[in-house]
Amino acid sequence: MSIWKKALEAGLNEDQWQWDWTALGSLKSGPLKSVNSNAVLVAKSNGIWAADGLTPAAISLSGEMGGPVQIKSFFKDADRVRRGDVIQEWKGSTRSILALERPFLNLAAYVCGIATRTQHLVHLVEKAAKKIPLPRVTMTRKTLPGYRDLAILGVLAGGGLSHRVSLAAGVLIKENHITAAGGIDQAIEGVRKVIPHGLKLEIEVRTLDELQVALRSGAEVVLLDNFSPSQVRAAMRLISKLDSKILVEVSGGLDESNISKYVVEGVHVLSCGSLTHSVRAMDLSLLLK
Repeated sequence: MSIWKKALEAGLNEDQWQWDWTALGSLKSGPLKSVNSNAVLVAKSNGIWAADGLTPAAISLSGEMGGPVQIKSFFKDADRVRRGDVIQEWKGSTRSILALERPFLNLAAYVCGIATRTQHLVHLVEKAAKKIPLPRVTMTRKTLPGYRDLAILGVLAGGGLSHRVSLAAGVLIKENHITAAGGIDQAIEGVRKVIPHGLKLEIEVRTLDELQVALRSGAEVVLLDNFSPSQVRAAMRLISKLDSKILVEVSGGLDESNISKYVVEGVHVLSCGSLTHSVRAMDLSLLLK
């Protein structure tokens, strides 16, 4: 089962769509008496479409619900949509359309909101980079449990990239790991004993002193956590003096108000929790015609 279908089915079940008294009553005595209806999915705000996977999921589930719906899409993932654009046309069971409406819109709005915000930040970074190598804009693990895969799809559609998809997908020694181990050296030494080959060892540092320890201890990636832009530049000077080939990530409070200031030569990754933890949903409506 696709991640889209799993999420959409969970939304339908949560809504107990079989016992939607409003729809049952309206279809019996109201103006929506016909068995089938046409509907349009309309953008009510500008943004990036990123919910292609919902279309086959909705079509499949509508069949399983006993009321097939056909959906015609006019946009694909990563396409820009404008307010007023008709993104899709739906045709089929009125009962299924009414049941699918809210969970479909909730998921689409969430993922498209992530894609829209991501593209905005990516464009700001591209504009600031000018002649220096372009840093990656990535998400973090600050995602709702159960929705990380959908968040990743939204970030990718917006031109960003994923970070670790899980704890098993990478190594990142953070503040609490360092405290638990008794220091940076001890944490790195312990992790090296268990880390699978092929994974790079990344460590979070909060000061220039911690950065020097991490470099001396052989870290392959450093995350400069909550550094100011001037502190990032100082860190890059220190790394340059040591002739280190280390990969540098910057994280901590990055958003549209400041991300351009962190586009510093030598920084490879700008990771932004705001791409997913405080996303503004795209405004969408599904309207019967």
